[in-house]
Amino acid sequence: MNQPTKKINIQESLGKLEAIAQWFETQKEVDVEQGLVKVKEGAGLIKQLKTRLKEVENEFEEIKKEFDEE
Repeated sequence: MNQPTKKINIQESLGKLEAIAQWFETQKEVDVEQGLVKVKEGAGLIKQLKTRLKEVENEFEEIKKEFDEE
């Protein structure tokens, strides 16, 4: 059975990206392996955010259409 996709929380994801950026800023010497994990995590979050923001934009467009039709 197909499970409904959980919509990501934009604010939570932005917080995670900020935490990743702060992690890099606080490292005197970045461990390459740890850095790679953080970069991959950040890239995944950015991809999810882009998708979610497009969904939100579409939802706003649908609401706008409803008001324009009235």
